[in-house]
Amino acid sequence: MLSLDRLLKESERIEPVPQVVHELMDLVEDPEVPVSEITNLITYEPVVTANLLKMANSAAFGLKKKVDSVHDAVVRLGLKQVVKIVLMASVTKPMKSAHQGYGLEEGRLWKQSVSCALVANAIAEKVETSEKNIVFTAALLKDIGVIVLDRYMAPAIGKIREVIHAEGLHLIEAERRVLGLDHAELGGRIAGNWNFSQTLIRAIQQHHLTGEATDIPETTAIIYLADSLCSISGINGELFCGPDTHYNRVCKQLGLSETDLNRMMSDFYSRKDDIYGLLAIL
Repeated sequence: MLSLDRLLKESERIEPVPQVVHELMDLVEDPEVPVSEITNLITYEPVVTANLLKMANSAAFGLKKKVDSVHDAVVRLGLKQVVKIVLMASVTKPMKSAHQGYGLEEGRLWKQSVSCALVANAIAEKVETSEKNIVFTAALLKDIGVIVLDRYMAPAIGKIREVIHAEGLHLIEAERRVLGLDHAELGGRIAGNWNFSQTLIRAIQQHHLTGEATDIPETTAIIYLADSLCSISGINGELFCGPDTHYNRVCKQLGLSETDLNRMMSDFYSRKDDIYGLLAIL
């Protein structure tokens, strides 16, 4: 069985989310915050600025006039969109690699993480949750534990697949059985080491809703539903497409119909190629 302390030590090789992202997330809900305060935070981070401008000028955001400065990006895209762009860019490097233990080719983990974050964001907008930014961040980072566990999966994958197929378990239940812990729990602990909030940590740890889920927090429900939709749509890797036990219950809890969900996924697919094109420029 794997040691959590050892894995957390190994997770230190993952570049943490930059401090500037934490500071931006603290400011994003304040409607009175001046644009100058936001631009000053980002401008002195050269890599963050470069990635923001590259992404803002990509086809995914459809701006007709080029964005040449952080100030322009904030004014034209809005602070909340800028925070999402900075966050997506900051997690690209660790998620861009292939993760062969989980059967994910190069770029696949990034694609399924960004896809889930964008679908979760659409759901959050529809249900008008007050925690839109936490939803986006947790959905984006929910599989961060995969990066650390990947090298332990290769020798264990035969046993894990056997347990999944024989007992109808979800991936994380099989991980616990064979490895002693799962990628969601590990991901939450990594997020804790990165000083994220307890709400965000909980959402990462519980996003698969395995076992008896009696009281599902709204944030967790949104991420679970977004992840389920990505599995149903074939966006997620095969191992991540487990039983959607709570799908109907979560839809009912959030007040969403199949028509609502089909509309969201149709909108996502209309922008998918442009969104995935971001991977090539980072």
